[in-house]
Amino acid sequence: MPSDVQVPNKWDEWDKVKQEKYGIRYDIVLKNEAPRIGSGLRIVYVKEGRKWAYMTSHSGDPDKREGKVIKKIRLHKWNELKASHERYLQRNDPDEVAKKLSRRRYRRVSKDT
Repeated sequence: MPSDVQVPNKWDEWDKVKQEKYGIRYDIVLKNEAPRIGSGLRIVYVKEGRKWAYMTSHSGDPDKREGKVIKKIRLHKWNELKASHERYLQRNDPDEVAKKLSRRRYRRVSKDT
């Protein structure tokens, strides 16, 4: 097999199919907004309507229904959740955290000397 030929990855194909069926993919931290989906960092697909946002958590093959969980959430609540997640990402940006830690270490060392 030549090295320049791209082998299609089934996970990438599944992700494309899921985005077509269920909406935009978000890696988001949930608390108790969607108990059936769970809490913590989750991969969800969200399709926004006029009043509602349909959140789908689906693992594995998109043709199988067994791993699919759907949660209907009010659109204004979803927008709040999305904004909260953006703030979380900004707060936990690895570059910013490293800068803060280096400044703290520098201050600590300078106070002791």
